[in-house]
Amino acid sequence: MEQDMMSEQNPVVYVRTEFKRRISAHRLTKYLRLLLILPSLALVVLFSYYPAIESIMGSFTAWNGFTPPSFVGFQNFSDYFKDPIFFTEIKNISILVIGGVFTTVVFPFIGAELVLSLPEGRFQNAVKYLFVIPMVIPQVVLIDIWANLLNPNTGLVDAFLGLIHLPIVQWFSSSHTALISILLIGFPWISHLSFLIFLAGLQGIGQDIKDASKLDGCTGVRRVLRIDLPLILAQIQFVVVVAGVGIVQNFIPILLLTQGGPGNATMVPGLDMYNQAFQNNQLGYGMAIGTFLFVGMLIVSMIVLRFLKPRT
Repeated sequence: MEQDMMSEQNPVVYVRTEFKRRISAHRLTKYLRLLLILPSLALVVLFSYYPAIESIMGSFTAWNGFTPPSFVGFQNFSDYFKDPIFFTEIKNISILVIGGVFTTVVFPFIGAELVLSLPEGRFQNAVKYLFVIPMVIPQVVLIDIWANLLNPNTGLVDAFLGLIHLPIVQWFSSSHTALISILLIGFPWISHLSFLIFLAGLQGIGQDIKDASKLDGCTGVRRVLRIDLPLILAQIQFVVVVAGVGIVQNFIPILLLTQGGPGNATMVPGLDMYNQAFQNNQLGYGMAIGTFLFVGMLIVSMIVLRFLKPRT
C-alpha cells in the first residue's frame, strides 16, 4: 500500500528505491554464497594445495624427516635422472599407461555398445548390473583374487594351460611376464567407472540422430565409428586423462604382488618414490620424484586435452 502511494506521488523516487533494494538483495545473496563456499575452499587449500606446494618446495631439499631440511637445488632431480633404473621405470610406466588406458577405454566402450544393443527391459538391466557390481569390490581384494588366479602352483589359469598341454607360466616371477600380469588384473576390463560414463554418453545421443543414420544406411560398426565415437569424444577425453593419472599414481598392485621385481621388471616411479621416502627416509628425493610425476602428468594431460578436443 505504501509502495503504491509512493509510486503515485513520485515515480522517480519509487524506481530508485526499488532498484537499490534489489541491488542490496543481490549483493546479500552473492555474499551468502561466498560465505557458504569458503569453508570447503579453505579445506581444499589446506589438505590438497598446501601439501602439494610443500612437496614441490621439499623436492629442492635434502631431508630425512627428522633433522631440518637443507637446500640442495636441483640435486635430487639430477640424481634421479642419473639413476640406472630411471629409464626402466619410464619404460614400465609407459607400458602400463598405454595398456591401461587402452583397456579402460576400449573394453568398457564395447560393453556399453553391447548393452545398448540389447532389447530394453529386464534382461538389459540385468546385464548392466552384472557389469557394474564388480566395481564395488575393494582393490586389495581384487589384487588378492588375481594373485591366486595367476599362482603357478594352485592358480586356475595355469591349471587350464596344463589341461590344454601348454607350459606353465611363472606370471609374477618372470621378468618377461610380470608387467603383463599387472595389466591382466581386472580382465575383461569392463567393470570400470568408464563403462557407466560411456553408457550415459551413448544414451544421451538423440533418437533423431539415430533415425537419420538409419535412413542414410549408417548402421552397425559404421554408425559406431562415424556417429557414436565423435559424439562422446568429451567422455573419452575425460576417461583417458583420469585413467592415465590414476595408473601413474596407483602402484599398489605392484607393491603387493612384485615389489618392483623380479629385478626391476615392474619398478615404476610411484613405487620408487614410496621406497625412497618411507623406506630409505630420503623424503626430499622422494618429493623430487613426485614433482617429476606431477609435471609429467600435467604435460601429458594438456596434450590429450588438446588433441581429443570434442567437436562443437
